Amino acid sequence: MTSATETAELSCAAPPRDRRRYLSAAGVALWGAQVGQVALPLTAVTVLHAGASGTSLLKTALTLPFVVLGLPVGAWLDRVRRRPVMIGADLVRAGALLTVPAAAWSGHLTAAHLLAVVTVLGIATVFFDLGAQSHLKDLVPGARLADTNARLATITQSALIAGPPLAGWAAALLSAPAVLLATAGGYLWSAARIATLTAPEHPSGGGPRRRLGREMAEGVAFVARQPVLRTVLAAGCLVNVGTAGVTTLLPVLALTGLGWSEGQLGAFLGAGGVGGLVGAVSAVRLAGRLGAGRASLLVGVGVAPAAACLPLLCAPVPAPVAAAGWALVVLKVGFDSVVMLTFRQQVTPAGLLGRVNGTMRVLFAGAVALGAASAGVLAQVVGLRGALGVSAGCLACAWVPIALSPLRRMTVLGAGA
Repeated sequence: MTSATETAELSCAAPPRDRRRYLSAAGVALWGAQVGQVALPLTAVTVLHAGASGTSLLKTALTLPFVVLGLPVGAWLDRVRRRPVMIGADLVRAGALLTVPAAAWSGHLTAAHLLAVVTVLGIATVFFDLGAQSHLKDLVPGARLADTNARLATITQSALIAGPPLAGWAAALLSAPAVLLATAGGYLWSAARIATLTAPEHPSGGGPRRRLGREMAEGVAFVARQPVLRTVLAAGCLVNVGTAGVTTLLPVLALTGLGWSEGQLGAFLGAGGVGGLVGAVSAVRLAGRLGAGRASLLVGVGVAPAAACLPLLCAPVPAPVAAAGWALVVLKVGFDSVVMLTFRQQVTPAGLLGRVNGTMRVLFAGAVALGAASAGVLAQVVGLRGALGVSAGCLACAWVPIALSPLRRMTVLGAGA
């Protein structure tokens, strides 16, 4: 039976057509991002003959903008309409990518050109992603947030699984620059779909204009004093530090210590994508049956043994068994991408969503960087398995902040705040 609050939300929410268009636009953008992350370094290698340092520089240029710009962009997005920003970001991404095949086929592509394109792509993605996360609450009533987040998470996990091999296959068939041409077309299509949305946006920037730094500080302060957001942040950072560390160290252990082939390692990592997809698909159902907070706690406790066993991997353990364990660990990542994001949206006022999302994105990105960097340092100090044990311990303990917070008692997922 629908409550009075849910009925009121549904009556003023965007029409279902808008939600479908939003999902299709966000889906194309997510798939494009995954395909582009493979096609760009392939272009560097096949056209410019770049080495490992060159491709690493491209990866840094793509991810660093989230750390540097997340806070100011999030605060600025709370001042303006977010839909035009998303459209502009898509157009910028498409325009930047279109210059790459044009330069490659004319023989004028350079490393500096490609690096500039990737930097612009990373900056535009900050604006699009934070705008999309903040705009969702304008299109979806609180009672439907969880379902919509589940669809987005399913699209994301599917792209993580199928996007890289699709990009590799297409690059082999057509060339890497041609794949970028198709990716640019996807961004143009996404912009066109967003432009057809008709739902009103949440009013932004209604009060007196203040310094951006003060507004950024308000977002950070809100996260710091909100118990649910503190819990989401702590649990998410533990998962990000642990996942980054494991994925940095495990390939070395698998290939040099366990005698796995590259194919077995690829299957192991691919199993994680499947686990994430299962977690995303099952999140709403589990939260509905067990209560959202209890489900978050139980999933964390349930995957902890599999995470704790990662440093104990040895040659007698068959690769498929290890892959199944990793799939179980990453199931939590897919689950959290639905439930934890919905908790965040649920407790954050619409006028603060940009700043809160920016704060979270900066800290989560920092946790990934910390996890990867610290894993390499620890491996030199305590050995490969010791460092892997620290990373796995972070994954195994991700349920602890939930157990110590009021989040574990939250029962309804997606209710309006």
